[in-house]
Amino acid sequence: METKFCKIDLIPVAALVCYVISLLPFIPREVSGAFGVALCFILTGVAGTCASLPGEASGIARFTAAMAWSLGTGIVGGLILNFLPSGLVRFNWVTYALALTLLAYAVARGRGAGSRLELRRPNMPTLTPIAGVKIVAAAIAVTGAIVISVSSAHHVATPFTEIWLVPDGPAHSPVGATGAVFGIRSHEKSSEDFIAVIDTGAHVTTHRVTLAPNQVWTHPFAVQGEKPMANVYRARVADPPYRTVWFVRR
Repeated sequence: METKFCKIDLIPVAALVCYVISLLPFIPREVSGAFGVALCFILTGVAGTCASLPGEASGIARFTAAMAWSLGTGIVGGLILNFLPSGLVRFNWVTYALALTLLAYAVARGRGAGSRLELRRPNMPTLTPIAGVKIVAAAIAVTGAIVISVSSAHHVATPFTEIWLVPDGPAHSPVGATGAVFGIRSHEKSSEDFIAVIDTGAHVTTHRVTLAPNQVWTHPFAVQGEKPMANVYRARVADPPYRTVWFVRR
């Protein structure tokens, strides 16, 4: 029996290639990120379009459907993956996109979508100036989206200085606490002057400390009110404060 290969049979092949490359540890992050974006936002749209539209659909209809599938699967995927303990990490994204792409491909293949795959020289259409401008604009938009996605995925957030106010109740519960410990851990790039204004509920004290990067300063005090609070300023007292922490005893 002759096996009939269709153009859509290239979809699972491309999806598997993108999946493997996006997860290989020795691949440069820019390259693996680009393949991951292609799997999550291009192949899912193409596979979804093949599974949902009839073969005689126009090019505009297919383009619109592909965009809708890409955006829809991205939104739904974000909501689903957000419930996982590991969250919105690359492995979860590309695994979700691969499963969705293969499922859509199976649906499209089952309904007989896709024309026969023939190795022949394609007929190149005549390219008008307007069509050329549209193609260039689309290529720039796609390239920009990929660059932004990759750079955003690998952007490391700058750590901020930690401030805490821990009550001395059972299991650090604020209910019935009679004391607390206030602390600062500096994550600034260089030594920084901090001003800590601590309101115990009955008295307000001011402490000036200079901390080097990763240096910790703590101050225990007795809680005398219902809502002890601490405001932290950098260099000088200004409104609003750099950080604010508090808890309620009742």
